[in-house]
Order: sequence, then C-alpha cells, then structure tokens
Amino acid sequence: MVPHEACRAIGILLLEDEPSLRTGLAQMLRDDGHEVWDYAAPAEVPSLSDLDGVAVAVTDYEMPGKNGLAFADEFHAQHPDVPVLLMTAYRKPSLAAQVLDRPYLRILQKPVDYEAIHATIHEIARRA
Repeated sequence: MVPHEACRAIGILLLEDEPSLRTGLAQMLRDDGHEVWDYAAPAEVPSLSDLDGVAVAVTDYEMPGKNGLAFADEFHAQHPDVPVLLMTAYRKPSLAAQVLDRPYLRILQKPVDYEAIHATIHEIARRA
C-alpha cells in the first residue's frame, strides 16, 4: 500500500480486540502520518481525560467486557467534540437505531477496507 499524499495528520484512538486487525490498521495509519494510540480492550485505555490529542476514536463493537457502544458513550461524555467511528461485523437493526440516536457516532460494517476507514476518519475527525 502506498501512503496517501497530502494526508493531514490526525490523532487517533484505536480500540480493537483482534490483534492482527489492530496492529495492521494502526501501522497503516502511522505509515500515513497519523498519531495512533492503540489498545486491545477498554480496560487498557488510560484515563479518558488524558486523551486530549485525540481527534477521532475508532472502536470495535464486540469486545470482551464493555462493548464499543458503551465505550463510545463514556468517551463522548468526556470529549463531546471528538467523533467516534464504530466498526462491527454485527449488523442488527437495534444497533443501527442506537447509532442514529448518537450524532457523534458513525458506523462501518466489517469487513471494511483500509481506504474506507481512512476516508471516514478524515471526514469526521475533529479539526484541530
């Protein structure tokens, strides 16, 4: 993959419990010039108040313990100007309705390619 030209650097919080997806996505984002903080579980994420450099949060939905929607709500409560991208392999009408009720939240269906993730991050990221 060739890095994107003229890519605006973005601070990204990445929360994904699948190791190969997390490390691969984090590396591609870093290769494109972004600053990425990646974690395997919500419990690993440092205090949400310490994440001031984050312009967008990207989280998986299905994770052990707290799901991505619950994490997104907590993150949004402390960072109301930072949008959240929720990635999921589970497309349920009830989940779609919950996403619609949260204007700070976007959803992408897995499997999703890097180009779609990267474009969505640039589209929704908080402007510094």
